[in-house]
Amino acid sequence: MLERRNYWQRIQRKRMSRRSLLRASSRAGVGAAGLALVGCGDDDDDGQQAVADVQQQQQQQAAQPQAMQQQQQQAAMQQQAQQADQQAAQTDQQEMSQQEQAEQVQQQAAVSASALTRGGTLRFSTPAATHDYFDPHRGVFGPTQFWMGLYMNYLIRWRNKEKGIMESDIASLPEIPDDTTYIFSIDQGARFWDRYPTEGGRLVTAEDIRANAQRQIDSVDADGIEDTSFLTASKYQQTDTVEVVDDTTIKFTTAEADSTYLGVHLSPFSWITSPEAINEFGNRWRDEQTNIELSSGTGAYIPLDYDPDLGINLDVNPNYWKMGSDGSPLPYLDRVEFTNLLDATAVDAAYRGNGIDIGGFPLSSLQVEGILDDFPEHNSFDVPFGFTIQIRYNFNPDWPGEDGLGNPWADRRLAYAFHVATDRYLLIDAVYLGSAKISAIAQAPWFNQAWTVPPDELATWPGYRPNRDEDIQMANELMDAAGVDRDSRTFYWITPDVWEQTYPGITETVRSMYQQALGVTLAMDIQPYTVILQRLLEGTHPGQTPAWTNPPQDLDPTGEWNITHVAGGSSNFSQYNYPPAEEMIKGMRSELDVDKRKETASELLRIFLGVHPDHGVEGMTGQPSVMNAISPQVEWPYVHNSEDVYQFAHSSHRYDDTWLDTTHPDFPA
Repeated sequence: MLERRNYWQRIQRKRMSRRSLLRASSRAGVGAAGLALVGCGDDDDDGQQAVADVQQQQQQQAAQPQAMQQQQQQAAMQQQAQQADQQAAQTDQQEMSQQEQAEQVQQQAAVSASALTRGGTLRFSTPAATHDYFDPHRGVFGPTQFWMGLYMNYLIRWRNKEKGIMESDIASLPEIPDDTTYIFSIDQGARFWDRYPTEGGRLVTAEDIRANAQRQIDSVDADGIEDTSFLTASKYQQTDTVEVVDDTTIKFTTAEADSTYLGVHLSPFSWITSPEAINEFGNRWRDEQTNIELSSGTGAYIPLDYDPDLGINLDVNPNYWKMGSDGSPLPYLDRVEFTNLLDATAVDAAYRGNGIDIGGFPLSSLQVEGILDDFPEHNSFDVPFGFTIQIRYNFNPDWPGEDGLGNPWADRRLAYAFHVATDRYLLIDAVYLGSAKISAIAQAPWFNQAWTVPPDELATWPGYRPNRDEDIQMANELMDAAGVDRDSRTFYWITPDVWEQTYPGITETVRSMYQQALGVTLAMDIQPYTVILQRLLEGTHPGQTPAWTNPPQDLDPTGEWNITHVAGGSSNFSQYNYPPAEEMIKGMRSELDVDKRKETASELLRIFLGVHPDHGVEGMTGQPSVMNAISPQVEWPYVHNSEDVYQFAHSSHRYDDTWLDTTHPDFPA
């Protein structure tokens, strides 16, 4: 069985010189505004590997001058970083054990000796009904974003978000001549699918990029009416100007230095579609949610069909312009299939029966251990599960409440009481069978060691303390202080239907947890995420029991806090409005010193979770977290993936160079 070291274990052993990379990036011309992207903690061997990967890509693409030209900036930056910090790199290398070095050599030798084969179908399971929009600028649900990552391209993309390594996609990494200017060069091979409405597969131009950005800046529907379903509109509205310099060059500027701006183009919702599709599909993208024919992109695969009860199928894009390690066009696969499976037992059975090639969520660690007992030659990997379990409140003071008696959560003491009364350790055992850790907030989960609260400290905070008696006493004191009539008032909460379907009985477990701790009556309304999303957009969401939310888009929470915790932010579903915190968040965006941003983030987390001595519970977040799982994945031995697919979220685009050993005896005929 092949075991990979978890990245959060690697990060504890070596701290390269994240600071060194920051300094070198600045010297190499990345510009201070880009530093947030490499401020996530890194290993020096990771940085060296990134350089080697870039150099290898250049060699492979020697026959393609334009592609090589687009990689030169990245290579130059990486080389200068490497040279400028050679001494630090040597020190880090010496810290590596001989065993680690031997493992690297063996892995590299194994890769070089592999007989890469083309063809075959890669098969996943998926909760297919958990879907909102096939619109690349509106689709927010996790499964939808995973599918889109396989068939859409970004302007630039994360190679490895956990290590802070980005790479070119439709465009090269930008030239950043100053702290407010970003110049992107479009890959002259990039082209849209040969499919309606871009029959013939025309080349991507700078004007296409402008149209995509402008759509999100405007955030209106096809009739020109303001549309709140563009959830990252606030990020795009940080743009000051967009200029099409020529057919293959586009320049973005910001009004002031912005530590988050490159993240705008790296995050989900920033996929590039054709202006023809924007004009042709319009409101149909919003209104025909299951119609996957309303897709137009540039990616390695092309979606064929979608049925929420069956799944989704993608076919190879025969005109994809990117090149693989064998010097031929990507992708290597013929097809990708997602089968609708939600129950962990069904996923286990499908994997064992060779009906799917990769077994992941919702498999438990115990199930994967059982599979490996029976199939010891299969590969397994542990990755942090980016979908944070969180509570959700609605602080909207104008909402009359589900019962017309006023919004109960407008009194932060009541919201904080439920937060403190949440038994995180019970839920860790009930949902993930103990294979999870407490998390502070979705944008800074436990595995984000560079930006979150140290776990030992978090375990001393109300709601996270192992001593349940202290939390129950505090929660009831808060209820009394808020003047809650527990005998007459009912509290209404929504539970996502997929949450209950995945973990049958969890709704009643949660109800019992709060009733026993607080002596309150709870009405649980089980609804699909589509209904929940609509109520969030309307500001009428009654509050939500612990359940999943989307993974962080970046390990640096600055960008997301600017849209989730600032009044008027496009993803501020909780109607969070606390001016002292808002001022600090806005200051983080203009602060180019990553260490200073981390200091502010540490203070904000204490405000969000009600333990800051100067703010009390008034600044608490409307989305306190419960936990993040340690998620296992198991694969049949004929599956060959890049290390970069084993990340906490938003890495499905890294399956573009996955290949299957079709000669392997276990490969399905």
